[in-house]
Amino acid sequence: MKNRSSMIIKVIAIIASIYGMIRSFDSLMFFTYFTNLSNIFIDVMLVIFLIYDIQGVKYRPQGMHIIKFMATISITLTFLVYMFLLAPTNSHGFMGAYLHNGAGSLCVHFITPVLSIIDFIMYSYDYDAKEKHVFYAVVPPLIYVGYVIVLGQCFYMRWDQTMLAPYNFLNYGAKTGWFGFDLSLLGHTTLGIGTFYMIIILLVIFIGLGSLFLKIRRKNTILY
Repeated sequence: MKNRSSMIIKVIAIIASIYGMIRSFDSLMFFTYFTNLSNIFIDVMLVIFLIYDIQGVKYRPQGMHIIKFMATISITLTFLVYMFLLAPTNSHGFMGAYLHNGAGSLCVHFITPVLSIIDFIMYSYDYDAKEKHVFYAVVPPLIYVGYVIVLGQCFYMRWDQTMLAPYNFLNYGAKTGWFGFDLSLLGHTTLGIGTFYMIIILLVIFIGLGSLFLKIRRKNTILY
């Protein structure tokens, strides 16, 4: 029964994610946004673990669990940032932000993240979650920051015509740069806080989420 429930959750999450991404795909710039990359990342891991479920594999490689853990943390940040920062300030309103594009945004920012979190917490029964694994949580954001810098510096890519990053809080090309601090500059291209400090804040958030998920996962082990 648990195996069947796990498969159903994975299938719905994958379908919702693919549908949502199809609704928003417009150019190759699609592959520069963390929302889309985190959805692709979690989809790949859900497909792999779905295959394990179908094959009836009881004990999956611990390395795969760690990668899935990283994917789950990434999609969780997508969920939280959109719900608490982006949706409330969206021109379509909070609910409209999720529903205006054929509910595609609802799929990639809510349905898939929530189901992925449930799947990780409830069905990673053979994951030997250790406290030190929390440091793997910072791998995705660091890789993403490096990816954005390479796109901007080596391929001269720009977002919104002038920005050196897809998001204002990572836009090291703004007046605040890497280490500046001037809240009076708060706007579309910057939060008024240097990119370096924002990266540190994000890493702390990732570590915090990772610690919470691993703690819950270890406690749930007694259920099996």
